[in-house]
Amino acid sequence: MKIMLADPPAQTDDYDKAYPNLGILQLISYLEKHTPLKGDDIVFLDQFHTVEDHIAAIEKHQPEIYGISFAFLTQRLAYHTINMVKERFPELLVIAGGPHPTSVPRDVLEQTKADIVCVGEGETFMAEAVNKLQAGDRDFTKMPGLSQWVDGKIQETGARKAIEDLDSLPYLAWDRIDFKKFVGQHYCKSHKQSCIVISRGCPYKCTFCSLPVSRASKPYVRMRSPENIAREVDWLYRLGVREIKIVSDEINVTLPWAKDVCRAIGDLGYKDLFFQSNLRADKIDDELAFLFNRMNMWLVHLGVESANDRVLKGIEKHITVAQTERCLKFLKKHNIRCLLFMMAFQLWEDDGKLQWEKPREVFRSLQWVWKQFLLRRIAYMTWSIATPMPGAPLFDIVKKNKLDNTEQVLDNWDRNKDYLGIDLRKLGISERKRMWLLRGGIVSKAFFMMISGQFDWSRHAYRVGILLRSFCGNWVPGAKQAVTQFKTLSNVPLRTKVEG
Repeated sequence: MKIMLADPPAQTDDYDKAYPNLGILQLISYLEKHTPLKGDDIVFLDQFHTVEDHIAAIEKHQPEIYGISFAFLTQRLAYHTINMVKERFPELLVIAGGPHPTSVPRDVLEQTKADIVCVGEGETFMAEAVNKLQAGDRDFTKMPGLSQWVDGKIQETGARKAIEDLDSLPYLAWDRIDFKKFVGQHYCKSHKQSCIVISRGCPYKCTFCSLPVSRASKPYVRMRSPENIAREVDWLYRLGVREIKIVSDEINVTLPWAKDVCRAIGDLGYKDLFFQSNLRADKIDDELAFLFNRMNMWLVHLGVESANDRVLKGIEKHITVAQTERCLKFLKKHNIRCLLFMMAFQLWEDDGKLQWEKPREVFRSLQWVWKQFLLRRIAYMTWSIATPMPGAPLFDIVKKNKLDNTEQVLDNWDRNKDYLGIDLRKLGISERKRMWLLRGGIVSKAFFMMISGQFDWSRHAYRVGILLRSFCGNWVPGAKQAVTQFKTLSNVPLRTKVEG
């Protein structure tokens, strides 16, 4: 028996090239441990294949299952691929899984010819499906964790129970990956990069955030033991990896656990192994920053989103600007570089009334970021616009208030112009004003990158092209109006006083 696991096929040069699909890598190692499938019994098609490659691979390997995992922004490509595969191989069992199918299983079944949608985590589901097929049983109606057509109606069995003991999971199947195909993080200290997933889920629920897989069933938040994490780090080091992105919604889910993880990794003593990770601004002290330095954590990614407390409260971020500045001081003291995630034009509801981040507040956030850069508290930033994803409260807010233009954007999607999905014009925010503030952030991002360094130009040159196209698109016609907007917004005082 053979199965095939696939990413949607790449079509543009700015498709995600950093890493292979981590969910599929976990699935491969889990199936090898819990089913008779071994080695070449599992065929993996990464994102660098075409639809034609998928068809050819199926003809060659004759799998009994074709599984495709995808997220919201690649849904159209995934839908097309599923339908092409089923048209060519109507008897092949096609299973769709991942964040988007978990969020909207009915939509996937109604718009594609997929046989089954896996809802929630896929490891135990796929292992059970494989073992049933091995036994000659194709009746999946009683399996939890799926949606499928039964007698002309969609049957939903709900998400199956989440895996509580993450230490029981085998390491991701990195030994099957050609590292040269993937460019890794664009800010880096070393080549041959990899990832390690240390937790699943998040205890918070920001309005813009969608975590459909980890929220499909309880417990929503699970963490691996520090000892287990350190053993995998050691294994990756022996594979030749010299920089690791620690994958967790925040490494400091709890402060004591974060410190224990840092100690365990630091005790390995690898001076030529570097790390970066996501971090929350409120759960940090001087000791944690010290432990970051000790383990060679050179860069943290800090989700700030806005420098306006009104906005942060509205989107349920549960941090303040003052807490962020306190965090940045700890990181600077221990020589940890920081990359800020900023997200403009947030929307939320307050007592049922729609609220949104005003252009003046967006500009204030940009001013604040520049002050942090000049104070040498941050090295980099990203700058994007709030995007409604299925499974996020923002998605429902946008739909409720009839601000959605998702279909129009996806039908004419140019990723270089930044995905939006919200018609800000209905809120009195013109397209020119939106683009001016978007470009202001992009220019700032590029300037920080050039000044701070550690950008891997040799492997990420295509990102520079994306930045240039994003900045220059429609620039000339709007230049005069943009200058006027800048002069107006420049008179806005910075709300938060910055000290020392």
